[in-house]
Amino acid sequence: MRTISSALNTHLSSSTIKLATCWRVVLSNGVAYAFTDHDQDIIIAGWAGRDAPLNATYLAATGFTATDIQTADNLSVANLEVSGMLTSPSITEADLRAGLWDYARVTIFRVNWSDVSMGPIYQRTGHIGEVTTGINAFRAEIRGLTQAYTRTICEIASPACRANFGDARCKVVLATYTVAGAVTAVNAASPQTFYDTSLTQPGPAAGVAITGITNANPCVITMANGSLNLAEGQPVTLSGIVGMPKLNQVTVAYGPSGNTFHLHLDTTDTSAYGVYVSGGLVTPYGGSSGYFDFGLVTWLTGANAGLAAMEVKAYVPGQVTLQLPPPYPIVIGDTYSIHAGCDKLLATCRDRFNNLLNMRAEPYLPGMDRMIQVGRSK
Repeated sequence: MRTISSALNTHLSSSTIKLATCWRVVLSNGVAYAFTDHDQDIIIAGWAGRDAPLNATYLAATGFTATDIQTADNLSVANLEVSGMLTSPSITEADLRAGLWDYARVTIFRVNWSDVSMGPIYQRTGHIGEVTTGINAFRAEIRGLTQAYTRTICEIASPACRANFGDARCKVVLATYTVAGAVTAVNAASPQTFYDTSLTQPGPAAGVAITGITNANPCVITMANGSLNLAEGQPVTLSGIVGMPKLNQVTVAYGPSGNTFHLHLDTTDTSAYGVYVSGGLVTPYGGSSGYFDFGLVTWLTGANAGLAAMEVKAYVPGQVTLQLPPPYPIVIGDTYSIHAGCDKLLATCRDRFNNLLNMRAEPYLPGMDRMIQVGRSK
């Protein structure tokens, strides 16, 4: 039940109501921000008790709009959506992309802007859901406290492991599979791909050597043989190409025919892409995983230091591609730590980590097709 001061209750009964909505947000790194939809900043000071954390200067130039707040009496999830332009110095695209605003704690209340000593009317207490960004804009969902009742609190049988690699249930000691390194090069055409010549851990099997790359539109890649049997639109990892370093990344193979395929890429500009010299390997993505596939990179120095760990999409010796570009550009010399990944399959748990006793999965459980099949004795 909401409680308000007698003075504010009297004000609400008056003919002229002077209310403004205020927001206090505490990010995942502990930094707090205060906003208001009023046309001037609102300074709140001297509040005590449970209202004391709300003492702050609430900035008017916030650049956001919010939907109506609705609260039901049946424990259904009460959500509120906020959207706006990145016009406030407090809300930056870099912080949003870095995840600092994801799941931040938020308190929404209203005050009499002409006399804040009357205290607040609490509207919503909860946290911000995952934030998405667009062109100079953002959108976020404010989730109420009843959001917790929608969580799944029991496990469902699955053929893949439900534990997170290295957690208390997995019991693998991450330090054993973690190495430190420094960036020796960055792919200018793929901001999520970087290189470190010290990474020599095994990569995925079944790679085929490249024997030629054209400067053409589209660019055509020739392999030593056609044993990969690539499908149209199949993701592949290109690595170790000398002379055309921008091609060393995760890409897509089009028009495969025998031992050739092409990229949707115009490489006729040799000043931008260079000329093929030698080397290179084509590795199908999604086959056998490399040592660091599904692992995490934690930046130790550089602009990305201290931000959330980033998942590895594909690894081949000396080359790492992240699932998403980091919030800030990777530069040569940035140091990091990276640990091995797990695809949560029985063979990987058994053969790579010798951890089958701790696997949280049912790989031999009959699937739905076996349960509903009819007309067969087996």
